[in-house]
Amino acid sequence: MTPPLFLLRPLENFAQFFLWGVGVLDEGLVLRVLGMGVEERAALFGVLSHEERLWLMRALEGFAGNPWARFESDPVGFVERGLGESLWSRQREILEAVRDNKRVAVPACHAPGKTHLAARMVAWWISCHPPGTAQVVTTATTFRQVRNLLWVQIRRLHSKHKLPGETSQVEWKIGSDICGYGFSAPAWDETAVQGVHAPHLLIVVDEAGGISNKLGQSFEALMTGGHTRLVVIGNPPVDIEDSWFERACSSPLYKVLPISAFDTPNFTGETTDLCRSCPPEVQPHNVSTHLVDKEWVDEVVHEFGLDSPFTIARVHAKFPRAAPNKVIPMQWAESAQENDRPASGDEIRLGVDVAADGGDELVIARADGYRVKLVHTSSGLANASAVDVAAKVLEAINEAELIALGRSHKHRVTVKVDGIGVGWGVVGLLQQWGKEGRHRSAIINVNVSRSARSQKFKNQRAEMWWNARQLLMPDPENDNAQQLRLDVDRRTIAQLSSPLYSGDSAGRIVIESKREIKRRSGVSPDRAEAILLAIYEPPGGIVGDAIVPIVIDQTNPWDLSAA
Repeated sequence: MTPPLFLLRPLENFAQFFLWGVGVLDEGLVLRVLGMGVEERAALFGVLSHEERLWLMRALEGFAGNPWARFESDPVGFVERGLGESLWSRQREILEAVRDNKRVAVPACHAPGKTHLAARMVAWWISCHPPGTAQVVTTATTFRQVRNLLWVQIRRLHSKHKLPGETSQVEWKIGSDICGYGFSAPAWDETAVQGVHAPHLLIVVDEAGGISNKLGQSFEALMTGGHTRLVVIGNPPVDIEDSWFERACSSPLYKVLPISAFDTPNFTGETTDLCRSCPPEVQPHNVSTHLVDKEWVDEVVHEFGLDSPFTIARVHAKFPRAAPNKVIPMQWAESAQENDRPASGDEIRLGVDVAADGGDELVIARADGYRVKLVHTSSGLANASAVDVAAKVLEAINEAELIALGRSHKHRVTVKVDGIGVGWGVVGLLQQWGKEGRHRSAIINVNVSRSARSQKFKNQRAEMWWNARQLLMPDPENDNAQQLRLDVDRRTIAQLSSPLYSGDSAGRIVIESKREIKRRSGVSPDRAEAILLAIYEPPGGIVGDAIVPIVIDQTNPWDLSAA
Protein backbone atom coordinates (compact mmCIF):
# COMPACT_ATOMS: atom_id res chain seq x y z
CA MET A 1 0.00 0.00 0.00
CA THR A 2 1.37 3.38 -1.00
CA PRO A 3 1.43 6.02 1.75
CA PRO A 4 -1.05 8.87 1.26
CA LEU A 5 0.41 11.71 -0.81
CA PHE A 6 -0.06 14.25 2.00
CA LEU A 7 2.52 12.30 4.03
CA LEU A 8 5.26 12.13 1.42
CA ARG A 9 6.70 15.62 1.88
CA PRO A 10 7.13 15.35 5.68
CA LEU A 11 8.57 11.84 5.28
CA GLU A 12 11.33 13.14 3.04
CA ASN A 13 12.65 15.11 5.99
CA PHE A 14 12.83 12.25 8.50
CA ALA A 15 16.33 11.11 7.55
CA GLN A 16 17.63 14.67 7.70
CA PHE A 17 16.11 15.20 11.15
CA PHE A 18 17.58 11.92 12.32
CA LEU A 19 21.10 12.76 11.14
CA TRP A 20 20.94 16.16 12.83
CA GLY A 21 19.80 14.57 16.07
CA VAL A 22 17.33 17.41 16.42
CA GLY A 23 14.25 15.34 17.13
CA VAL A 24 11.79 17.84 15.66
CA LEU A 25 8.49 16.47 14.41
CA ASP A 26 5.67 18.40 12.79
CA GLU A 27 2.75 18.32 15.23
CA GLY A 28 0.18 17.68 12.50
CA LEU A 29 2.20 14.77 11.08
CA VAL A 30 2.54 13.11 14.48
CA LEU A 31 -1.17 13.37 15.15
CA ARG A 32 -1.90 11.85 11.73
CA VAL A 33 0.52 8.97 12.35
CA LEU A 34 -1.02 8.29 15.77
CA GLY A 35 -4.47 8.23 14.14
CA MET A 36 -3.57 5.80 11.33
CA GLY A 37 -4.95 2.33 10.98
CA VAL A 38 -2.72 -0.77 11.08
CA GLU A 39 -2.30 -1.02 7.28
CA GLU A 40 -1.59 2.69 6.81
CA ARG A 41 1.02 2.70 9.54
CA ALA A 42 2.69 -0.41 8.09
CA ALA A 43 2.91 1.28 4.69
CA LEU A 44 4.37 4.38 6.27
CA PHE A 45 7.09 2.42 8.07
CA GLY A 46 7.83 0.63 4.82
CA VAL A 47 9.22 3.78 3.18
CA LEU A 48 11.63 4.49 6.06
CA SER A 49 15.07 3.09 6.70
CA HIS A 50 15.70 0.93 9.77
CA GLU A 51 17.28 3.85 11.71
CA GLU A 52 14.45 6.19 10.74
CA ARG A 53 11.84 3.66 11.90
CA LEU A 54 13.55 3.33 15.29
CA TRP A 55 13.76 7.07 15.65
CA LEU A 56 10.12 7.59 14.68
CA MET A 57 8.99 4.92 17.14
CA ARG A 58 10.86 6.62 19.98
CA ALA A 59 9.45 10.00 18.98
CA LEU A 60 5.89 8.69 18.91
CA GLU A 61 6.35 7.08 22.31
CA GLY A 62 7.56 10.42 23.65
CA PHE A 63 4.52 12.21 22.22
CA ALA A 64 2.16 9.62 23.65
CA GLY A 65 3.71 9.90 27.12
CA ASN A 66 4.07 13.69 27.22
CA PRO A 67 1.07 15.85 26.29
CA TRP A 68 3.38 18.86 25.78
CA ALA A 69 5.58 17.11 23.22
CA ARG A 70 3.26 18.05 20.33
CA PHE A 71 4.48 21.65 20.74
CA GLU A 72 8.16 20.74 20.34
CA SER A 73 8.41 22.77 17.12
CA ASP A 74 5.64 25.23 17.96
CA PRO A 75 6.53 27.57 20.88
CA VAL A 76 3.70 29.97 20.00
CA GLY A 77 1.23 27.08 20.12
CA PHE A 78 2.69 26.00 23.47
CA VAL A 79 1.90 29.40 24.99
CA GLU A 80 -1.39 30.16 23.28
CA ARG A 81 -3.00 26.71 22.99
CA GLY A 82 -1.08 24.75 25.60
CA LEU A 83 -0.97 27.32 28.41
CA GLY A 84 -4.02 29.20 27.17
CA GLU A 85 -2.23 32.56 27.41
CA SER A 86 -2.13 35.58 25.12
CA LEU A 87 0.82 37.00 23.18
CA TRP A 88 1.24 40.15 21.14
CA SER A 89 2.84 40.14 17.70
CA ARG A 90 6.49 40.83 18.56
CA GLN A 91 6.43 38.17 21.29
CA ARG A 92 5.30 35.64 18.69
CA GLU A 93 8.12 36.75 16.37
CA ILE A 94 10.69 36.27 19.13
CA LEU A 95 9.49 32.76 20.01
CA GLU A 96 9.58 31.71 16.35
CA ALA A 97 13.04 33.27 15.98
CA VAL A 98 14.32 31.20 18.91
CA ARG A 99 12.94 28.07 17.27
CA ASP A 100 14.58 28.87 13.92
CA ASN A 101 17.85 30.68 14.81
CA LYS A 102 20.90 29.68 16.80
CA ARG A 103 21.34 33.16 18.33
CA VAL A 104 18.64 35.74 19.07
CA ALA A 105 19.15 39.22 20.57
CA VAL A 106 16.32 41.40 21.87
CA PRO A 107 17.28 44.96 22.88
CA ALA A 108 14.10 46.15 24.54
CA CYS A 109 12.44 49.22 25.97
CA HIS A 110 10.88 49.40 29.42
CA ALA A 111 8.02 46.92 30.05
CA PRO A 112 7.41 45.19 26.70
CA GLY A 113 6.86 41.83 28.45
CA LYS A 114 10.41 40.55 27.89
CA THR A 115 10.92 38.63 31.17
CA HIS A 116 7.37 37.30 30.98
CA LEU A 117 8.20 35.93 27.53
CA ALA A 118 11.58 34.52 28.62
CA ALA A 119 9.85 32.46 31.33
CA ARG A 120 7.49 30.93 28.76
CA MET A 121 10.46 30.22 26.51
CA VAL A 122 12.13 28.24 29.30
CA ALA A 123 8.93 26.33 30.08
CA TRP A 124 8.43 25.44 26.40
CA TRP A 125 11.97 24.13 26.00
CA ILE A 126 11.93 21.89 29.09
CA SER A 127 8.34 20.67 28.83
CA CYS A 128 8.29 19.78 25.15
CA HIS A 129 11.60 17.99 24.59
CA PRO A 130 12.04 14.35 25.65
CA PRO A 131 13.00 14.09 29.34
CA GLY A 132 16.72 13.82 29.86
CA THR A 133 17.60 15.53 26.56
CA ALA A 134 16.83 19.18 27.31
CA GLN A 135 18.85 21.65 29.38
CA VAL A 136 18.18 25.34 30.10
CA VAL A 137 20.68 27.71 31.66
CA THR A 138 19.57 31.21 32.66
CA THR A 139 21.61 34.09 34.00
CA ALA A 140 21.47 37.82 34.71
CA THR A 141 23.80 40.45 36.12
CA THR A 142 23.07 39.58 39.77
CA PHE A 143 21.64 36.56 41.54
CA ARG A 144 18.74 38.57 42.93
CA GLN A 145 17.71 39.40 39.34
CA VAL A 146 17.84 35.70 38.48
CA ARG A 147 15.87 34.72 41.57
CA ASN A 148 13.40 37.60 41.85
CA LEU A 149 12.56 38.25 38.18
CA LEU A 150 12.77 35.35 35.73
CA TRP A 151 12.53 32.39 38.12
CA VAL A 152 9.56 33.78 40.01
CA GLN A 153 7.63 33.60 36.74
CA ILE A 154 9.00 30.15 35.87
CA ARG A 155 7.88 28.74 39.24
CA ARG A 156 4.40 30.24 38.85
CA LEU A 157 4.04 28.76 35.37
CA HIS A 158 5.18 25.35 36.54
CA SER A 159 2.74 25.29 39.45
CA LYS A 160 -0.26 26.70 37.58
CA HIS A 161 -0.02 24.36 34.58
CA LYS A 162 1.39 21.28 36.33
CA LEU A 163 4.36 21.13 33.98
CA PRO A 164 6.72 18.11 34.18
CA GLY A 165 9.00 17.65 37.18
CA GLU A 166 9.40 20.08 40.06
CA THR A 167 10.88 23.54 40.57
CA SER A 168 12.72 25.16 43.45
CA GLN A 169 14.08 28.68 43.88
CA VAL A 170 16.26 28.66 40.73
CA GLU A 171 16.15 25.02 39.62
CA TRP A 172 13.91 22.72 37.57
CA LYS A 173 14.25 18.94 37.95
CA ILE A 174 12.57 16.03 36.19
CA GLY A 175 13.21 12.92 38.23
CA SER A 176 16.81 13.07 39.34
CA ASP A 177 17.93 15.19 36.36
CA ILE A 178 18.43 18.95 36.66
CA CYS A 179 17.01 20.19 33.36
CA GLY A 180 17.09 23.92 34.12
CA TYR A 181 18.80 26.27 36.52
CA GLY A 182 19.60 29.95 37.06
CA PHE A 183 22.87 31.42 38.25
CA SER A 184 24.98 34.56 38.31
CA ALA A 185 28.76 34.63 38.16
CA PRO A 186 31.55 37.14 38.77
CA ALA A 187 32.27 39.22 35.68
CA TRP A 188 35.70 37.67 35.20
CA ASP A 189 34.72 34.01 35.75
CA GLU A 190 34.85 32.59 32.25
CA THR A 191 34.72 29.03 33.67
CA ALA A 192 31.22 29.52 35.13
CA VAL A 193 29.45 27.80 32.24
CA GLN A 194 32.11 25.40 31.04
CA GLY A 195 31.02 21.80 30.59
CA VAL A 196 27.34 22.58 29.94
CA HIS A 197 26.12 20.22 27.19
CA ALA A 198 22.84 18.60 26.19
CA PRO A 199 21.17 17.39 22.98
CA HIS A 200 18.81 20.35 23.29
CA LEU A 201 20.48 23.31 25.04
CA LEU A 202 18.87 26.72 25.62
CA ILE A 203 20.78 29.61 27.22
CA VAL A 204 18.73 32.63 28.29
CA VAL A 205 20.62 35.78 29.28
CA ASP A 206 18.13 38.12 30.96
CA GLU A 207 19.03 41.75 31.77
CA ALA A 208 21.85 41.25 29.26
CA GLY A 209 23.09 44.86 29.43
CA GLY A 210 25.14 44.11 32.55
CA ILE A 211 26.80 40.89 31.35
CA SER A 212 30.60 41.13 31.06
CA ASN A 213 32.58 40.43 27.91
CA LYS A 214 34.24 37.34 29.41
CA LEU A 215 30.97 35.78 30.51
CA GLY A 216 29.37 36.58 27.17
CA GLN A 217 32.25 34.94 25.33
CA SER A 218 31.82 31.86 27.53
CA PHE A 219 28.20 31.57 26.38
CA GLU A 220 29.32 31.90 22.76
CA ALA A 221 31.74 29.00 23.27
CA LEU A 222 28.79 26.71 24.10
CA MET A 223 27.17 27.23 20.70
CA THR A 224 28.87 24.23 19.07
CA GLY A 225 26.03 21.73 19.53
CA GLY A 226 23.52 20.96 16.79
CA HIS A 227 20.40 22.09 18.63
CA THR A 228 21.68 24.92 20.80
CA ARG A 229 20.03 28.31 21.25
CA LEU A 230 21.38 31.50 22.85
CA VAL A 231 18.87 34.25 23.67
CA VAL A 232 20.09 37.60 25.03
CA ILE A 233 17.40 40.01 26.12
CA GLY A 234 17.25 43.22 28.15
CA ASN A 235 17.40 47.01 28.20
CA PRO A 236 20.43 48.57 26.51
CA PRO A 237 22.72 49.83 29.31
CA VAL A 238 22.53 53.55 29.97
CA ASP A 239 26.10 54.04 31.21
CA ILE A 240 28.20 51.41 29.43
CA GLU A 241 29.52 51.70 25.89
CA ASP A 242 30.62 48.77 23.72
CA SER A 243 29.10 46.17 26.04
CA TRP A 244 28.92 42.51 25.05
CA PHE A 245 25.15 42.97 24.63
CA GLU A 246 25.69 45.88 22.22
CA ARG A 247 28.18 43.89 20.16
CA ALA A 248 25.80 40.92 20.04
CA CYS A 249 23.06 43.20 18.73
CA SER A 250 25.45 44.37 15.97
CA SER A 251 26.66 40.89 15.01
CA PRO A 252 25.49 39.16 11.81
CA LEU A 253 25.47 35.90 13.81
CA TYR A 254 22.37 37.07 15.70
CA LYS A 255 18.79 37.44 14.65
CA VAL A 256 18.09 40.85 16.22
CA LEU A 257 14.53 41.82 17.14
CA PRO A 258 14.50 45.22 18.89
CA ILE A 259 11.41 46.40 20.75
CA SER A 260 11.09 50.15 21.15
CA ALA A 261 8.19 51.61 23.08
CA PHE A 262 6.72 52.72 19.77
CA ASP A 263 6.60 49.10 18.54
CA THR A 264 4.28 48.03 21.37
CA PRO A 265 0.47 47.80 21.17
CA ASN A 266 -0.26 50.93 23.21
CA PHE A 267 1.47 52.93 20.46
CA THR A 268 0.78 50.91 17.30
CA GLY A 269 -2.89 50.34 18.05
CA GLU A 270 -2.49 46.56 17.77
CA THR A 271 -5.43 44.78 19.33
CA THR A 272 -4.44 42.37 22.09
CA ASP A 273 -6.48 39.67 23.80
CA LEU A 274 -7.48 39.50 27.43
CA CYS A 275 -4.64 38.66 29.81
CA ARG A 276 -4.79 35.02 30.90
CA SER A 277 -1.60 35.02 32.96
CA CYS A 278 -2.79 36.86 36.06
CA PRO A 279 -4.58 35.03 38.91
CA PRO A 280 -8.34 34.49 38.37
CA GLU A 281 -9.27 36.87 41.20
CA VAL A 282 -7.78 39.80 39.23
CA GLN A 283 -10.35 41.82 37.28
CA PRO A 284 -10.38 41.00 33.52
CA HIS A 285 -7.98 43.24 31.63
CA ASN A 286 -6.21 43.45 28.32
CA VAL A 287 -2.62 42.28 27.77
CA SER A 288 -1.68 45.86 26.81
CA THR A 289 -2.34 46.89 30.43
CA HIS A 290 0.98 45.27 31.36
CA LEU A 291 2.96 47.02 28.62
CA VAL A 292 4.70 50.39 28.40
CA ASP A 293 2.26 53.22 27.71
CA LYS A 294 2.26 56.82 26.49
CA GLU A 295 1.99 58.26 30.00
CA TRP A 296 5.24 56.56 31.07
CA VAL A 297 7.07 57.70 27.94
CA ASP A 298 5.86 61.29 28.38
CA GLU A 299 7.06 61.31 32.00
CA VAL A 300 10.49 59.98 31.04
CA VAL A 301 10.95 62.52 28.26
CA HIS A 302 9.89 65.30 30.64
CA GLU A 303 12.21 64.21 33.46
CA PHE A 304 15.26 63.13 31.45
CA GLY A 305 14.98 64.95 28.14
CA LEU A 306 14.39 63.69 24.61
CA ASP A 307 18.08 63.07 23.86
CA SER A 308 19.15 61.71 27.27
CA PRO A 309 20.83 58.29 27.47
CA PHE A 310 17.94 57.02 29.63
CA THR A 311 15.35 57.98 27.01
CA ILE A 312 17.44 56.54 24.17
CA ALA A 313 17.85 53.22 26.01
CA ARG A 314 14.53 52.75 27.82
CA VAL A 315 12.18 54.26 25.24
CA HIS A 316 13.88 53.67 21.88
CA ALA A 317 15.77 50.46 22.87
CA LYS A 318 18.96 51.86 21.35
CA PHE A 319 22.48 51.93 22.75
CA PRO A 320 23.39 55.47 23.88
CA ARG A 321 26.84 56.98 23.94
CA ALA A 322 27.44 57.18 27.70
CA ALA A 323 29.43 59.91 29.46
CA PRO A 324 32.62 58.27 30.77
CA ASN A 325 32.95 60.53 33.79
CA LYS A 326 29.68 60.08 35.66
CA VAL A 327 30.06 60.16 39.42
CA ILE A 328 27.29 57.59 39.92
CA PRO A 329 26.32 55.49 36.89
CA MET A 330 22.58 55.12 36.60
CA GLN A 331 22.91 51.35 36.59
CA TRP A 332 24.32 51.48 40.13
CA ALA A 333 21.53 53.73 41.38
CA GLU A 334 18.82 51.58 39.81
CA SER A 335 20.35 48.41 41.19
CA ALA A 336 20.32 49.93 44.69
CA GLN A 337 16.52 50.22 44.44
CA GLU A 338 16.36 46.42 44.54
CA ASN A 339 19.19 45.88 47.02
CA ASP A 340 17.90 43.44 49.63
CA ARG A 341 21.28 43.11 51.36
CA PRO A 342 22.37 46.61 52.45
CA ALA A 343 25.04 47.06 55.10
CA SER A 344 23.78 46.77 58.67
CA GLY A 345 23.21 49.77 60.92
CA ASP A 346 20.47 51.30 63.06
CA GLU A 347 21.42 54.98 63.33
CA ILE A 348 18.87 57.47 62.05
CA ARG A 349 20.35 60.34 60.01
CA LEU A 350 18.62 63.16 58.17
CA GLY A 351 19.92 65.18 55.25
CA VAL A 352 18.35 68.54 54.43
CA ASP A 353 18.93 70.29 51.11
CA VAL A 354 17.46 73.80 51.22
CA ALA A 355 16.25 75.42 47.99
CA ALA A 356 19.21 77.75 47.49
CA ASP A 357 22.29 78.12 45.29
CA GLY A 358 20.34 77.24 42.15
CA GLY A 359 18.19 74.59 43.84
CA ASP A 360 14.46 74.19 43.24
CA GLU A 361 13.18 72.12 46.18
CA LEU A 362 13.43 71.75 49.91
CA VAL A 363 14.21 68.05 50.35
CA ILE A 364 14.56 66.02 53.54
CA ALA A 365 16.06 62.53 53.28
CA ARG A 366 16.21 59.91 56.03
CA ALA A 367 18.87 57.20 56.27
CA ASP A 368 17.79 54.38 58.57
CA GLY A 369 21.05 52.50 58.78
CA TYR A 370 21.89 52.04 55.13
CA ARG A 371 18.31 52.26 53.85
CA VAL A 372 17.56 55.70 52.46
CA LYS A 373 14.31 57.40 51.50
CA LEU A 374 12.88 60.88 51.01
CA VAL A 375 10.47 62.03 53.72
CA HIS A 376 9.66 65.52 52.44
CA THR A 377 9.84 67.52 49.20
CA SER A 378 8.36 70.94 48.53
CA SER A 379 9.01 73.92 46.31
CA GLY A 380 7.84 77.48 45.81
CA LEU A 381 7.34 80.45 48.10
CA ALA A 382 6.65 78.27 51.14
CA ASN A 383 10.40 77.62 51.36
CA ALA A 384 11.49 81.26 51.25
CA SER A 385 11.26 81.70 55.03
CA ALA A 386 13.88 80.04 57.25
CA VAL A 387 11.25 79.67 60.00
CA ASP A 388 8.85 77.75 57.72
CA VAL A 389 11.64 75.53 56.43
CA ALA A 390 12.91 74.82 59.96
CA ALA A 391 9.38 73.88 61.06
CA LYS A 392 9.17 71.28 58.30
CA VAL A 393 12.55 69.89 59.27
CA LEU A 394 11.48 69.74 62.93
CA GLU A 395 8.53 67.53 61.94
CA ALA A 396 10.92 65.11 60.25
CA ILE A 397 13.22 65.21 63.31
CA ASN A 398 10.41 64.36 65.70
CA GLU A 399 9.34 61.43 63.53
CA ALA A 400 12.92 60.16 63.33
CA GLU A 401 13.37 60.45 67.10
CA LEU A 402 10.30 58.29 67.69
CA ILE A 403 11.85 55.57 65.49
CA ALA A 404 15.23 55.86 67.26
CA LEU A 405 13.54 55.64 70.65
CA GLY A 406 12.38 52.10 69.91
CA ARG A 407 15.89 50.83 69.14
CA SER A 408 17.85 48.70 71.60
CA HIS A 409 21.03 50.60 70.73
CA LYS A 410 20.03 54.22 71.08
CA HIS A 411 21.86 56.89 69.09
CA ARG A 412 21.04 60.55 68.78
CA VAL A 413 19.47 61.43 65.45
CA THR A 414 21.93 63.49 63.41
CA VAL A 415 20.64 66.17 61.07
CA LYS A 416 22.97 67.57 58.39
CA VAL A 417 21.74 70.74 56.76
CA ASP A 418 23.15 72.45 53.68
CA GLY A 419 24.01 75.69 55.46
CA ILE A 420 24.48 77.93 52.41
CA GLY A 421 21.99 80.80 52.00
CA VAL A 422 18.64 80.18 53.70
CA GLY A 423 20.13 77.02 55.21
CA TRP A 424 22.31 79.06 57.58
CA GLY A 425 19.20 80.47 59.27
CA VAL A 426 17.56 77.03 59.37
CA VAL A 427 20.58 75.59 61.20
CA GLY A 428 20.47 78.40 63.79
CA LEU A 429 16.76 77.92 64.47
CA LEU A 430 17.05 74.13 64.82
CA GLN A 431 19.99 74.45 67.20
CA GLN A 432 18.06 76.97 69.30
CA TRP A 433 14.96 74.75 69.37
CA GLY A 434 17.19 71.93 70.59
CA LYS A 435 18.27 74.05 73.55
CA GLU A 436 14.62 74.77 74.27
CA GLY A 437 13.87 71.04 74.43
CA ARG A 438 11.83 70.77 71.23
CA HIS A 439 14.11 67.98 70.00
CA ARG A 440 17.21 66.03 71.13
CA SER A 441 18.98 65.65 67.79
CA ALA A 442 22.45 66.83 66.74
CA ILE A 443 22.17 69.65 64.16
CA ILE A 444 25.17 69.90 61.82
CA ASN A 445 25.81 72.86 59.54
CA VAL A 446 27.42 71.50 56.36
CA ASN A 447 29.00 74.07 54.07
CA VAL A 448 29.91 71.93 51.07
CA SER A 449 32.11 74.66 49.57
CA ARG A 450 34.62 74.33 52.41
CA SER A 451 37.70 72.11 52.49
CA ALA A 452 37.20 68.36 52.50
CA ARG A 453 38.73 65.93 54.95
CA SER A 454 40.86 64.41 52.19
CA GLN A 455 43.10 66.49 49.98
CA LYS A 456 42.01 64.36 47.05
CA PHE A 457 38.84 66.44 46.80
CA LYS A 458 38.43 70.11 45.94
CA ASN A 459 35.75 70.62 48.61
CA GLN A 460 33.27 68.84 50.86
CA ARG A 461 30.76 68.59 48.05
CA ALA A 462 33.15 66.50 45.94
CA GLU A 463 33.95 64.36 48.98
CA MET A 464 30.22 63.92 49.70
CA TRP A 465 29.45 62.76 46.15
CA TRP A 466 32.42 60.41 46.08
CA ASN A 467 31.35 58.91 49.40
CA ALA A 468 27.97 58.07 47.85
CA ARG A 469 29.68 56.69 44.77
CA GLN A 470 31.63 54.20 46.83
CA LEU A 471 28.63 53.18 48.92
CA LEU A 472 26.73 52.46 45.69
CA MET A 473 29.59 50.83 43.78
CA PRO A 474 28.81 47.11 43.22
CA ASP A 475 31.34 44.69 44.68
CA PRO A 476 32.19 42.27 41.84
CA GLU A 477 33.68 39.78 44.31
CA ASN A 478 30.40 39.53 46.25
CA ASP A 479 27.63 39.10 43.69
CA ASN A 480 27.79 42.84 42.92
CA ALA A 481 26.58 43.62 46.46
CA GLN A 482 26.05 47.28 47.38
CA GLN A 483 26.06 48.94 50.78
CA LEU A 484 23.05 51.22 50.23
CA ARG A 485 19.38 50.53 49.62
CA LEU A 486 17.56 53.39 47.85
CA ASP A 487 13.78 53.55 48.35
CA VAL A 488 13.34 56.47 45.97
CA ASP A 489 11.52 57.44 42.80
CA ARG A 490 12.74 57.71 39.22
CA ARG A 491 13.34 61.47 39.49
CA THR A 492 15.76 60.93 42.36
CA ILE A 493 17.59 58.22 40.41
CA ALA A 494 17.94 60.63 37.50
CA GLN A 495 19.42 63.29 39.79
CA LEU A 496 21.87 60.86 41.39
CA SER A 497 23.18 59.83 37.98
CA SER A 498 23.38 63.35 36.53
CA PRO A 499 26.63 64.97 37.83
CA LEU A 500 29.95 64.58 36.05
CA TYR A 501 33.36 64.76 37.69
CA SER A 502 36.64 66.19 36.49
CA GLY A 503 40.03 67.14 37.91
CA ASP A 504 41.61 70.51 38.66
CA SER A 505 45.21 71.62 38.14
CA ALA A 506 46.13 70.18 41.56
CA GLY A 507 44.79 66.74 40.64
CA ARG A 508 41.80 66.99 42.98
CA ILE A 509 38.36 65.59 42.14
CA VAL A 510 35.82 68.28 41.21
CA ILE A 511 32.05 67.73 40.92
CA GLU A 512 29.83 69.89 38.72
CA SER A 513 28.01 72.60 40.64
CA LYS A 514 24.24 72.59 40.96
CA ARG A 515 24.02 75.51 38.58
CA GLU A 516 26.14 73.73 35.97
CA ILE A 517 24.04 70.57 36.24
CA LYS A 518 20.80 72.52 35.94
CA ARG A 519 22.15 74.42 32.93
CA ARG A 520 23.17 71.17 31.23
CA SER A 521 20.26 68.89 32.16
CA GLY A 522 17.50 71.28 33.17
CA VAL A 523 17.17 69.71 36.65
CA SER A 524 18.76 70.67 39.97
CA PRO A 525 19.95 67.61 41.98
CA ASP A 526 18.26 68.69 45.24
CA ARG A 527 16.85 65.26 46.04
CA ALA A 528 20.16 63.57 45.37
CA GLU A 529 22.09 65.97 47.58
CA ALA A 530 19.66 65.54 50.49
CA ILE A 531 20.38 61.80 50.34
CA LEU A 532 24.11 62.44 50.12
CA LEU A 533 24.00 64.74 53.15
CA ALA A 534 22.21 62.07 55.18
CA ILE A 535 24.94 59.46 54.58
CA TYR A 536 27.93 61.86 54.75
CA GLU A 537 30.06 62.64 57.80
CA PRO A 538 31.48 66.14 57.39
CA PRO A 539 34.92 66.97 58.80
CA GLY A 540 34.76 67.15 62.60
CA GLY A 541 32.08 64.46 62.95
CA ILE A 542 29.65 64.39 65.88
CA VAL A 543 31.16 64.47 69.35
CA GLY A 544 29.81 61.64 71.50
CA ASP A 545 27.78 60.03 68.74
CA ALA A 546 28.68 57.26 66.33
CA ILE A 547 27.49 57.91 62.79
CA VAL A 548 28.32 56.25 59.50
CA PRO A 549 31.98 56.79 58.64
CA ILE A 550 32.87 58.26 55.30
CA VAL A 551 33.95 55.66 52.79
CA ILE A 552 36.91 56.96 50.83
CA ASP A 553 39.33 54.78 48.92
CA GLN A 554 42.78 55.91 50.04
CA THR A 555 44.30 54.62 46.82
CA ASN A 556 44.24 56.59 43.59
CA PRO A 557 40.70 58.06 43.33
CA TRP A 558 41.02 58.21 39.56
CA ASP A 559 41.51 54.45 39.26
CA LEU A 560 38.03 53.39 38.13
CA SER A 561 38.94 49.81 37.24
CA ALA A 562 36.63 48.53 39.98
CA ALA A 563 33.72 50.28 38.32
